[in-house]
Amino acid sequence: MSNYPIEFLHALLSQHKNPTFIFQVDGYPIISSNKSFEEIINNLSSKKDGYSAHTLINLLSDNEKQLFLDKLNRCISERTDENLIVHPIYSNQPQAIWEFSFTPVLVKNQPVEYITCTLNEQQIPKSFSAPLKPNLSTDNIHFKALFDQAPLGICVLRSPDLITEYANDNILSLWGRTRAELIGYPQELARPELESQKEIIKKVKNIFVTGKPFIIEEVKVSTLVLDGYFSAVYQPLTNEKDEVTSILIILRDITQQVVFKKELQKAKDILKLAMDASDMGSWNVDLATKTVIFSERAKQIYKLDDSRLNIEMAKSFIVAAHLEHITDTIRKALHHRSGFNLEYQIKLSKNETKWVRVAGKAYYDQDGKPLYIAGAILDITEHKQDEIRKNDFIGMVSHELKTPLTSLSAYVQLLQYKRSNIVGDFTSDTLDKISIQLKRMSVMIDGFLNVSLLESGKIILNKTYFNINDLIERIAEENRLILPSNFIQVISNKKIMVYADWEKIATVVNNLISNAAKYSNKDSFIAIRCDANRNECIISVEDEGIGIRPHEIPKLFDRFYRVDNANTKTIAGFGVGLYICAEVVKRHEGKIWVESEYHKGSTFYFSLPLNPNTSVDLSTQHLN
Repeated sequence: MSNYPIEFLHALLSQHKNPTFIFQVDGYPIISSNKSFEEIINNLSSKKDGYSAHTLINLLSDNEKQLFLDKLNRCISERTDENLIVHPIYSNQPQAIWEFSFTPVLVKNQPVEYITCTLNEQQIPKSFSAPLKPNLSTDNIHFKALFDQAPLGICVLRSPDLITEYANDNILSLWGRTRAELIGYPQELARPELESQKEIIKKVKNIFVTGKPFIIEEVKVSTLVLDGYFSAVYQPLTNEKDEVTSILIILRDITQQVVFKKELQKAKDILKLAMDASDMGSWNVDLATKTVIFSERAKQIYKLDDSRLNIEMAKSFIVAAHLEHITDTIRKALHHRSGFNLEYQIKLSKNETKWVRVAGKAYYDQDGKPLYIAGAILDITEHKQDEIRKNDFIGMVSHELKTPLTSLSAYVQLLQYKRSNIVGDFTSDTLDKISIQLKRMSVMIDGFLNVSLLESGKIILNKTYFNINDLIERIAEENRLILPSNFIQVISNKKIMVYADWEKIATVVNNLISNAAKYSNKDSFIAIRCDANRNECIISVEDEGIGIRPHEIPKLFDRFYRVDNANTKTIAGFGVGLYICAEVVKRHEGKIWVESEYHKGSTFYFSLPLNPNTSVDLSTQHLN
């Protein structure tokens, strides 16, 4: 299934009413099936796992076993659909007719590795099962009354003139005729539409000469009353001298199977077009053989000559710095039975690397054992290089702006000091306002520098032990100066020691307070809380702002994402603040999340892990 996501095929199987399964050409293990098939196979075998197509083959006579294998080999070698009608023999069940429809799963010019098979079963009462077998006597025609209720279209034709001797209700309905119009008349006379089927008529008449049955595995039938697909079996009936005297015709409606097969092929074609249009490849890891199978596009991405690689060889392409993260992610996905999405570098040669994005999912047997992992791969090298160039540019510009801004801030502070004794002076007030705006610009530039460092992986945590409430108090006080119109209140527990990077956590708290003020009205309330238990401390920033719609929350912490609505169009920002918060918290092995009610306000939370030996004094709670 290397070219098609397996979950798509599973969905189609589950919607199909008839028993359907997919098996591998090598050894015939059944890798997927629907409930209808599982009901049949569970009745036929005492074995409750590890089914294979051999379970069905072993229920056939020697002749029909060989016929089954011949059809299957033809399906594999010629890459064509094949149909087969057989008479299974199994205990505690009435005689039945089975029709198998084999469809190879084609992946360009690669050898066929998987077969989709639909099994159609028709139960025939034992009292008239004999006429279905070769070399039957015409004496059995006295059972024709029972055939009237059979779920198949059945009729008997006598002599090379093909005179209709018997026809049941189903076949009359199919042909759109009454018994009076058919019985006793040659087929070509009673059914003028056969004029266009002279080749079939010729083969049917030849049965009287050869004594061999004739099978039509799929034929389109269109009449005034019915339109669909059918299979047909023309079985010779003989007398005591082994002379063919009549032909028994059994017609079976296979419209549902054919439509399903066409829908499956259409889905495959659409999926292939979509993958080709997106320049995406596919891959499949057989966990039993430790083999990775690549599609044609995936081969091109990896610059491979062969579509198969040993899993260790495939891993050798991955840049060492990414290997551990990839292994951990896939291991977690297998444990939780979930999908995964990864971006990493592969090394094709000494001087050539590529960035790829890979998505995949594992598939399991009935016992929950993973059988294989299938997924898609996309070359994102150009996109990644654009990102790296952009981050380098942002980092460079931000760094260049930081130097003159620091000097400017120092001059302003010096002027403020010189005029500190003058109260109500215009120059002093102006310098205070300049100082506030310089702090805002400094925070913004720091944000861009942090984004650049985060993206390049160069950010370093300088962890120390400190009281988180001391940090919150200091940041709150700084923001009271910058945001005098908001009422900022700190609700905290006394002395909670954390092991973290003071500057980075200060950035997180500062960004959350700034965000709360930015999306709230003036004179609104902003509450900062810090709670702790044995494992973690949780800091929250609550506002009375415009709130966030539920569908926007999952994207809030994405880089450069900003909520876009009428309320936010006039609010300045670049969409980096919350992204920086999420990345810093993540690197501290914490969590960040938000709870919000639209038009009422939001509360942003983040947690930091605590050392089990850290002393947390919960004895005193105070407000600032």
